[in-house]
Amino acid sequence: MTAPPFFPLRRALLAGLPLLMAPSLLRAAALDDPRLDSLWRCMGSECPGYVYDPRLGEAAWENPPLTPFEELPDDWSCPRCGAGKLEFHRFAR
Repeated sequence: MTAPPFFPLRRALLAGLPLLMAPSLLRAAALDDPRLDSLWRCMGSECPGYVYDPRLGEAAWENPPLTPFEELPDDWSCPRCGAGKLEFHRFAR
């Protein structure tokens, strides 16, 4: 089991590090998230093969980088064909 992303921040605050370092600590913790290692391909019949990369996010839906596919809103859909999340299949990077 991996530690939640806020643990590095908590350790830094307890050690007396300045809060200005907090965003970089959270980004580093997020990069360790194994959910970011998979890509998601749209398998919708109308789609030319859109791939969601969690490390890049999705500009059309304003999902920031480092957003795992599992944390996308339930009503999120493929920006190319409109297929729902159930039409996406995970594959290795």
